[in-house]
Amino acid sequence: MRLALAAIASILWSIAADAHDLWLTTSPDRPVRVLINYGHPDDRPPPAAEKVIDLRALTADRSLSLLPDLVRATSLGAPVLASQPIDFASALLVAEYDNGYFVKTANGYRNTSKRLYPEATDSVWSVKFAKTVLGPAAPWDHKMGQDLELVPQANPSVITPGSRLRVRVIFRGEPLANAQIELTDGLTPIAEKEIPVFTTDRDGDAVIPIDRPGPQLLAIDHRVKPSATPELADGDLYNATLFFTVETRQ
Repeated sequence: MRLALAAIASILWSIAADAHDLWLTTSPDRPVRVLINYGHPDDRPPPAAEKVIDLRALTADRSLSLLPDLVRATSLGAPVLASQPIDFASALLVAEYDNGYFVKTANGYRNTSKRLYPEATDSVWSVKFAKTVLGPAAPWDHKMGQDLELVPQANPSVITPGSRLRVRVIFRGEPLANAQIELTDGLTPIAEKEIPVFTTDRDGDAVIPIDRPGPQLLAIDHRVKPSATPELADGDLYNATLFFTVETRQ
């Protein structure tokens, strides 16, 4: 037990050093439920249900909150499960996750603010936003107004392998230039240095080549200094993801 707790603590300390992603998928069984995934393909600490601030499924004429029915992750790599089933063939799934404050100490990163560690060499507040386009009739172009948001410029559910998808990065309502978007499948373990990265232009747009069918996870980090709460952190770290699935070409 002591070794297990030490391993979990080590994972928590590393969170701020290598920013983790939050993304939404659905269960393969029926009825369909939303899964909240956290981390990287090669590093999957459990997400915390109590840090999920918002979780919704949106259609063209309906918005369903899934927040009251979250089931905690029970092991490393396990997602948080929204126990309420969804009956939408197509929907835009959205989430917001307050990851809290982290400080860098001599023993690594700790999940607290610099109020308790004024000698910390680095400190950050971390928030994460996630969107998933589920099905071709999902309101894929709907802007949620999240602080950091990935907005596809075409319906990602209907593109085919070999296509290119233009994606716009918006930060606080404005296009974000020179931002780096990572592309993975959210499943395959891959070293950070080997993840393909695409940089936005002055209009906040990046063109993402879709070379293969299957799950596609776009992720971006954006750090701002000084923090909105400078007494608690040096900077604020924003993370956003966009997840969708590309079907095999017929």
